[in-house]
This record gives sequence, structure tokens and C-alpha cells, in this order.
Amino acid sequence: MVVTRLYFEIPDNNDTTTEYTIDLARELSKHHRRLVRQKQLFTVYGGIYQDADSSNAYFSTAPHYWVTKRSINRGFKAWKKQLSDGMANTGTRSGKWSDFKIHLDNASTSTLLEAKSADGTDLPSGEWDYSTVTMGRPDMESNGTFVQFPSDQFDMCITGPHVSTGAANNGDLNYSRVSLIKSWLDSRPLPTDGSTDTPNDQAATTFADPLNAMFYTGDSDEDEHIIEAIHNENDLPPYDLDLLYGATAQTGNGASLQMQCIVSPDSNTGIAAVAGFQAICGLIRIVVTGDTTANGAALILDVESNGVSF
Repeated sequence: MVVTRLYFEIPDNNDTTTEYTIDLARELSKHHRRLVRQKQLFTVYGGIYQDADSSNAYFSTAPHYWVTKRSINRGFKAWKKQLSDGMANTGTRSGKWSDFKIHLDNASTSTLLEAKSADGTDLPSGEWDYSTVTMGRPDMESNGTFVQFPSDQFDMCITGPHVSTGAANNGDLNYSRVSLIKSWLDSRPLPTDGSTDTPNDQAATTFADPLNAMFYTGDSDEDEHIIEAIHNENDLPPYDLDLLYGATAQTGNGASLQMQCIVSPDSNTGIAAVAGFQAICGLIRIVVTGDTTANGAALILDVESNGVSF
């Protein structure tokens, strides 16, 4: 276990709800002066949130379950293949620091927090561009004539809906950000129930105990009741078939994220402990409510320096 302590400052929010994002891979890369790849699982062991006023901070991440990882891996393979095909067709080479980098969700208004030194100065930073992919668009008819639309380019995010402009029916649909979880969901057919299982025959024996008496066959409609229960109980999965955690944001961007920690500073000390959690791709959303002090709030996070690939 190698722990890196990162320090962030959250600006005064003027008593309004404000969203911030932390990209741990970017900040660890700056701190250690080496490329820390984003497509990993990062562990936050804990931290301290300090604010002398009355703010609360809510920490959330992409949902930590198998769909998220599978969706990201699908996007990574598509990006890598396009990069490889493009270089093979043109003879070019990718940059030395080329890496798969994606956003948390489609919230373009959240501020990306940067790790700082003890005096509040941003750590020296270099280039950190999020991966752009290109989607070709075929010629389509528009007002009686065929129109050639240029290729569409967009970044990728983990959760939420896609962000697009234009209309799909005339080929003028332009994406600025595509959700990997929603894209994975749209590519999957809904499961169907093709089960033809039938219950096994059981020997009929009468006992006084209710569980043993389950196998008494004296009731003429016993089999009918058994089959009715088999058909009606748990013939559907314990999760929604067509709604997916992280695919859409029903009530805002936070609806597609997983809450990890809520902190409220003590009224006397102004300090609150941040519980430990894990962040897929090292992307953390912090929502600050209430009023921070004029100098803002301070945040310290203890982060595992080495992520776990998936």
C-alpha cells in the first residue's frame, strides 16, 4: 500500500449548490510526474473536509458494478481499434502519452478541481486531453437532395444520457458526449423467458409437520396450485429489464451516480472526516450545499497511488 495525500481547495460557493469533479488519475500523474492511466479502480482510504461555515459535501462516483466496467471496456476497445486502424491507414503514430481518458457524466458545468501545494498553488500541470472518437455519417436525403454530412466527433463519459444537437431523421445529429453505459444498454437486446422447466415428480407421503405435508397429493387441485406458484413467483429478475443504473439521469446528473460519502463539518471545529470509498477511473463528483466561508473549504484525500486495472 502506497498512499498519496492530495490537497484541494473548494472556492466560496456564495450559499449556492455547486458541483465539482476530481480526476484522481490526472492529479496523481502531476504529483508523481509519471502517467497514471485512468482506466483503473482507485481507492480513497479517507480524508478530511474543513469548512468553518455551514456547508455540506456529497461525494459520489460512477456506480461500482459489473455493467460499468463492461461498458468502459467496450468503449476502450472501440477507441483502441479506431486508433490502430487510423494509424495503419495513414502511417502516423500516436503521442507518447496517449491514453484512454473519459468523463464521469454529461455535466459540462462542474469545475475540475486541481491538487494544490500547501500554500494553495496548483501543482504544475501538463497536457490532459480526454479521448475523442470519430463517427462517420453516410450521405442522407434532405429536401429531395442527397447531402454529405461531415464525420461527427465526440468525447465519452461513463454515466447519464448522451449529449447531442440536431435531428437524427435528417442526418444532422451531432454528439458532443456519449454515455458508455447507455451505449452498452442500447446495444443489448432485452432478455426473453424461454424456460420450459417443469417440476420433478415427488413421492406422496402424509406427515403431520406442515413442511412434510407439502408432498401430500390428496388434494385434487394441488398440482394446479403448485404450478401457479412456480409460474407467478420470481419469473422476472430482481432488477428492471430496461432501466439501468447509470444509463439515464431522471432527476439530474446525480441520479446516475452512486453516493459514497456525506460530510457535514462539526460546528465547533469546522472539520469532518471523509469515509473511504473506491472510484472507477478515479472520477469523483463533489456537490457542495449550504454556505462555505469566504476563503472556501479545504479537502484532503488519502489515495492509493497504484490503481487496479480492469
